[in-house]
Amino acid sequence: MKIIIGIFQDKSDLTGFHKKRMLDVSSLTEVGPFFSKSQALSWIKELHSKIENSEIGLIPEHSQENLQWYGFTFEE
Repeated sequence: MKIIIGIFQDKSDLTGFHKKRMLDVSSLTEVGPFFSKSQALSWIKELHSKIENSEIGLIPEHSQENLQWYGFTFEE
């Protein structure tokens, strides 16, 4: 089993990601909110370093100032 880790601001990014990767939505865990992208990226880095079989799957390139960040994991 592999754990896919990512962050998002817009729920549609998360929906598109799991559909594209054909991930089982029942294994989804969401965390947050994080109040900055750097805080969310620190969470990813920390979690990725602790889970041996993990992959960073989604980090949006663009961000919106007025939206908070959320993290997620999927089992694959």
